[in-house]
Amino acid sequence: MKNKRHQIKVPLALKFSHEQWLGFGLVCTVITLLSLVASLTHSFGWSTLATTTLIFFLAYPIIWLAWCCYSFWRQAIMQLTTYTQIIREGETNLRFKRQNPNNLLAALQQEISSLAQGNVERLQQNQTLENVLSHILDSWPIPVCLFDENNRLSYRNIAMKEKIQQPMLIGASAEDLGFTIENDNFTHSQFNQQWQCQSVSYTFQKKRCHIFSALDISQPLHQQKSITQQNLIRVLAHELRNSLTPMASMADTLLSNDGFNEDQVRMVLSRIKQRSDRLLSFIEQYSQLSQLPQPKLHWFDFTEVVAEAKAMITAPCSIIFQGNNQCFGDEQQMAQILINLFKNAQEACDKEQSEISLSCFYQQGKQVIELLDNGPGFANLENALTPFYTTKAHGSGIGLSLCAEISRNHGGELLLANKEEGGAQITMIWPMQS
Repeated sequence: MKNKRHQIKVPLALKFSHEQWLGFGLVCTVITLLSLVASLTHSFGWSTLATTTLIFFLAYPIIWLAWCCYSFWRQAIMQLTTYTQIIREGETNLRFKRQNPNNLLAALQQEISSLAQGNVERLQQNQTLENVLSHILDSWPIPVCLFDENNRLSYRNIAMKEKIQQPMLIGASAEDLGFTIENDNFTHSQFNQQWQCQSVSYTFQKKRCHIFSALDISQPLHQQKSITQQNLIRVLAHELRNSLTPMASMADTLLSNDGFNEDQVRMVLSRIKQRSDRLLSFIEQYSQLSQLPQPKLHWFDFTEVVAEAKAMITAPCSIIFQGNNQCFGDEQQMAQILINLFKNAQEACDKEQSEISLSCFYQQGKQVIELLDNGPGFANLENALTPFYTTKAHGSGIGLSLCAEISRNHGGELLLANKEEGGAQITMIWPMQS
């Protein structure tokens, strides 16, 4: 069987435009009028020559009237089309001539004029806003520049031009200006580690554009480094003085005696060892805080970790656990957190027995661990998580800082509060990942 090709028939109305249909209608009207005149003269018995002569003289004014109708309609439409094109190109000085209220195009002209006026107002607002933003950014000490969808420069402030130290022409490509682009992130060799660079992508008029800014953080880094060094020196000096001063005093006591008493020597050496162990423990804790490994996240039995941490507490302490047995996080680091929190709660308690309530539950896709105790609470909540800060006579101020750092490494946070009825409340929250 032969395959038959089916041709799709397009309606005649779709082959011609409105303008062509108008011309066709006027031609048919002229032909119809002339045909009626010829029929009428023929019925009156006119000769062919007379009929032809009459049609010849009548054809010119009839065709002229048809052409005037066509031109009037076409000219009005073309004027509206030209006016809308001018508005689209952003020209605001031209106005369309006023139409007769009875004209069918008067309503269309009014709508176009309203749209044009609205465009003018929006354009003026945008220009005013752009001028304000440009003035603000030019006065900023922070280098800022904008790139369009083709990564070509569309704006740069004075601080950026001074920092790049090369001509930054509008329209120049980011690569020509020395920028490196990787995954929509802009970098430049002029901005070293002392600068905090940020790239932000946004959509403007359905086009993806980019903003690049750089913040000089050398001064805050230097200040933070100085503060860290001062804290470290202060804490180390405090710990070394507390440990070395008694050891030096006991050594002087032994050296001042003519003879050595074995019991006295053993006692002095025992205390020196005790002080040395304390100092080594402090150094180990500080090393853990500064070199904390990344957590290995997985599901584990939380009750086993609680039992392990509880075994490290020798003083009278009652620990009540409730909630889910399974926990998501790093098992070893979680054990370290619980040991520190249990010891802090036990040492801070001013009652005969420390009571700790521990809960583990899930909330809105997050792992939550909450600890409550019956102690006096935190004396200074604002500085409780500050490294090296402590209100204890023999504390180092590292325990809670270590717990907070572990929580942050889990992608969460550690929150501190004091209960209204007394006691501390510690809450750790981080997202669960399957």
